[in-house]
Amino acid sequence: MEQLFRDAGAPEGVYTNVFLHVDDVERVIAHDALQGVTFTGSDRIGAVVAEIAGRHLRKCVLELGGSDPFIILDFDALGGLTGTVAEAAAARLSNAGQNCVAAKRIIVLDEFCDDVVDGLAQQFAALHPGDPSDPATQLGPLSSQRAAVRLASQVADAVAKGARVVTGGGCIEGPGAFFQPTVLTDVTPDMLAHHEELFGPVAVVYRVKDDDEAIAQANSSPYGLGGHVYCSDRERARAVADRLETGMIAINRGMESNGELPFGGVKRSGHGRELSRLGMLEFVNRRLVLM
Repeated sequence: MEQLFRDAGAPEGVYTNVFLHVDDVERVIAHDALQGVTFTGSDRIGAVVAEIAGRHLRKCVLELGGSDPFIILDFDALGGLTGTVAEAAAARLSNAGQNCVAAKRIIVLDEFCDDVVDGLAQQFAALHPGDPSDPATQLGPLSSQRAAVRLASQVADAVAKGARVVTGGGCIEGPGAFFQPTVLTDVTPDMLAHHEELFGPVAVVYRVKDDDEAIAQANSSPYGLGGHVYCSDRERARAVADRLETGMIAINRGMESNGELPFGGVKRSGHGRELSRLGMLEFVNRRLVLM
């Protein structure tokens, strides 16, 4: 990134990349030359960064974890079951599920739920892991073995407490931190999978009876980054979207990160906004001059 700025002819120092040891971060935030901090990562580390920034009165923007709901109210918005399930699978499996705005919780009205579970299971089971640099690869690895082990422990906790594994369920043996694409049902609030972010190719499907229960289920998460609502009735979809506790909502389409659109969440997903004019305004001095 730094070289790209230089190649473009930007003045020296406009963008500087500094490789820091964790122990050095606090000294940098405390330095008088620093006026703002932005952090992308887990809510656990984000809380530490915010505490340090607050101690030194630094403006702080946090883009943290997410457990985005994918609410399916009918199949007509995308022309039927096949299109809707394909959209849900793609939203969940982006970057092997290691995407902050991936659709981690699939919330489906009761009358459609069995079809969605079966469809997701078929699509997940058909994926094969491979070299992430190979364009033909359908499923890449997790970021580390540690990440794979943590995901496996979250799934194991859910299973031990009564969740049902429809497909997948654990690490893939062999080299690389690969994890089986997994579909879980019957997840309850006493399970880690209910309130923690599952950062990998694991989808949790919830069955609900109506729009109100779908909204309550979506809002039960401590996270509030993004979310999806799929429904052929646009007014109904918007009414549901307006009641969701998130920073972003996509209706009948996938969530995206676009330089023209503000990006960020609420609750344990952080505060402030990145990108767009709103993101720029986070780190300028909006000064009033009266004459």
